[in-house]
Amino acid sequence: MSLRNWLIILNVLVLVGLAVFAFTSLRKSPETKQPENLEKFLDDEDLEGRRLERVLGWALLFAAVVAVALPLYWLREPDRQTKSENYFDDGSVGRGQTLFAAPGMEGYVAASSLQCAKCHGDKGVGGSVQTTYDPDGEGGVALQQVIWKAPALNTELLRFSEAEVHDIITYGRPGTPMQAWGIAGGGPKNEQAINDLVAYIKSIQLTPEKAQSEAQDALETARKQADEQVKQAQADLKAAQADEKAAQDNLAKVLADPKSTPKQKSDAQKAADAAPDATKAAQDALDWAIAWQTSRANVTDGQLLFEINCARCHTKGWSPFDPAQVNGTDILGPPGGGGSIGPNLRDGSEARRFPGKTGEQDQIDFVGLGSENEVAYGVGGLGSGKMPGFGKMLTKDMIKLIVEYERNVVDSTNYDVPFKSSTGSTTTTTTTTSGG
Repeated sequence: MSLRNWLIILNVLVLVGLAVFAFTSLRKSPETKQPENLEKFLDDEDLEGRRLERVLGWALLFAAVVAVALPLYWLREPDRQTKSENYFDDGSVGRGQTLFAAPGMEGYVAASSLQCAKCHGDKGVGGSVQTTYDPDGEGGVALQQVIWKAPALNTELLRFSEAEVHDIITYGRPGTPMQAWGIAGGGPKNEQAINDLVAYIKSIQLTPEKAQSEAQDALETARKQADEQVKQAQADLKAAQADEKAAQDNLAKVLADPKSTPKQKSDAQKAADAAPDATKAAQDALDWAIAWQTSRANVTDGQLLFEINCARCHTKGWSPFDPAQVNGTDILGPPGGGGSIGPNLRDGSEARRFPGKTGEQDQIDFVGLGSENEVAYGVGGLGSGKMPGFGKMLTKDMIKLIVEYERNVVDSTNYDVPFKSSTGSTTTTTTTTSGG
């Protein structure tokens, strides 16, 4: 049992004792006697004898108790305060976990959970959500139903401060499925709920070492992505061709069987008629995968790191982009050409923002630290707090590769993909020339 529980029991016993004393005192029958201040008390010899010694002895004992107890209390006070803070923080984390949880997860409560994990994944590892996408942000182009890649939150506090994460949750991210959750941003949740969410996000953060290791793994995966896509498309085409042959064989078998019912014949015919279309779609997917693989043959690590970590904000359409979708690059703007949040990095803008001999190092420092609201950076730059700092999440070499790409290569790269479909026609998907 903890000390806190023992103190509670002691206080309860004292209060009960006082109540019993008061009750018994009031229950005594009244007697006719002189007021106590008029009654004769003990003689001086009695007062200054054993009685006085007992009183002084008790006083000395209690003084000793106080003299020992106070320093002991002072010694454990910092620890008590820390435990009290941890107790409150643990409660805040638990409430935040409930707000974050989706059905089937620990802490989920149907009446109060916001289900953040539906987009950001269990433990904030990242995920995806179906949403409506406005390609030009103005409704001038037909809206599209897309799968939006939601960022991981288990590294968010390596990139943003707690205050910045609080504001992101409160005000949302315009142009993305991330809505405003705080009352100040037009959402339903008060300050305590937002702070609880921040506390939970803080509890699931990776260490910088783990985050950098995962960033290296993501780079390795990105290097192999186009090759793996071709292998998967080849397997899908082989399966589609096998299904088409099986559908034709089944149709021949059903038609030849005199016992086949009209419905069986109809179903077999429909399956046989649909199979060539599935094969053609699989062939188109393979042709696209090969074209995409060819276009990615000379992609540098700097570009891959930019795409993994920066393109979400600085390249139009990156979050809903799916490289496995035929002609999927139609949704993209040019690399670094600006997105819903990040500015245009093309046309030498970074060399102008961070000029001179120290410009590249100044930009590396800025990418590592991120921007602060209303704090100047570079030449004429004024921070908004939206630019995260990647110094803890990425290694110095990774940041250097990203900066070199932004300064020297981004203007010459695009996502144009010459693509020959299975019908024999050739098209070129071309990225737009203006950011969103």
